[in-house]
Formats: sequence, C-alpha cells, structure tokens
Amino acid sequence: MKELLLALPAGRETRGRAFGLTPAHMAYRIGPGPKLLGIRLPQALRGGLMLMDCAGFDGAGDPVGCCRQILGECRRRSFRGIVCDFEGPPRGCLPKLVEILDRNCAAQGWALYVPEGFAPHGPKSRVLIPSVLTHGTLERRLRGALEQYGRERTALAVEWAREEFPLPAQGRGEPISQERLEELLRRLEPAVFFDRGLCAHYFTYMQGPQAHFVLFDSPRSIREKLELAKRLGLASALLPEPEVEDRLEEIFGPDGG
Repeated sequence: MKELLLALPAGRETRGRAFGLTPAHMAYRIGPGPKLLGIRLPQALRGGLMLMDCAGFDGAGDPVGCCRQILGECRRRSFRGIVCDFEGPPRGCLPKLVEILDRNCAAQGWALYVPEGFAPHGPKSRVLIPSVLTHGTLERRLRGALEQYGRERTALAVEWAREEFPLPAQGRGEPISQERLEELLRRLEPAVFFDRGLCAHYFTYMQGPQAHFVLFDSPRSIREKLELAKRLGLASALLPEPEVEDRLEEIFGPDGG
C-alpha cells in the first residue's frame, strides 16, 4: 500500500513511524459557523495529515471561510492531506465543504480521505471503507468498493472492534470495553473461533434464554485485514490508536499475529 495512516490523539508521540505509519493528527473539528476548531498542538509539529470530525455540528452556514482555515492550517503545519472523520450521512454544508477541499487538495497534491457517504462529493478523494462487518466477507466488501472507486481511491478504515450482539444480530453491536471482553473470556471460558471472512474473532454465550454473539479484534485479525487490503491492491489504510500503538510489533513484526 502507498500509505498507512495512524489516527493519533493531539500531540501524542508515536513509534508508528518506525513501522511506516504516518500520523493523522486528531486535533481538529468543524464547529458552528462553520469554522475550524483545534486542540493546541506543539508549535514545532510538522508533517503528517490533519484529521477532523464534525461532532455536534448541525451543518448550517457557508463553508468557504472554513475551507480557507483548513487549507491554511495544512500549509502552516506542512500537512500533506486531510482525513474527514465525519459520522452520519452528508448534511447541510458538509458536502460543499468536501467538494471545495477535494479540488484544492488535488491541486496541492494532497490526499483527501472521506467516508463512503461523501464519495460523490469528492471525486478525487480516497474513500474510507470500514473493516467491521456482521455478515458477508471483508474481501467481498472491498472488491465491491474497488469496482466502484478503483484502487487509487479505495482505503480501508481499520477499527479495533469489541462488540456484543443479541442474536439474531442486526446492524452494529454494542461496543464493550477491553475489561468487559476479558471478564467474559475469563468467566465463561468460551470456545473462541476466528472467522476468516470477517477477519475477526468471535464467541457465543447464553444469558438466560437470550443468545449473545461477541465479535472482537486482536493483532492477528488486524494483520490479516491489512494483508487482505494489500493483496487486493488498496491504496491506503487508516489504523486506530491507542489499541494499535502498543501492539505494533505483533501486527507488523515478522512473527506478528
């Protein structure tokens, strides 16, 4: 892959560069106006990508001025791309914001990453495909994205999943903590299986009359997701921190997994 990104909380140091990971700095948000809001980063910080979300933003306003702020901050920090970590469907002025950033990033030679819902508004952007599935296979999901967007535009958004579902499962499960996962594994001692289609571990258990399904990731499953993306020829992948930061050797080392 051309680019492996690590979503990095504001100002945090990372060992990821030694493993070929480029930091995407989680320090920015689209706020009312709209305008660019940011967490203070070290003055000397340069390089990597900007990662911004839009939590709490209602989509109201004209995004032109906000785009100037975003592009100016990228130039000041020598960022070479932008990750739009936008949740939910396109709303309000966000599609226009993506359109403006798409044109300007292409002109600067920067990468722009967007969720799949925004792909029509950023024809030159890289489209983030989530790694977590509850049915089908990840390979089929990525092949479908490749057919639609092409190899240069398809990127894998790796999630370190820990989710619990009542069966039959519908949609996404309830996120659980690592502590909850470890408690279930210790208390229940369930048979844990690896689903090669989902590239994830799972087990089931009964709570009264209700069956539960627990899906979770590990260094092995993250590594297999990345190997699949590489084999299919995806342009890039975005990895989550902090889970990945402490497991870099297991994921990327020669004996990882």
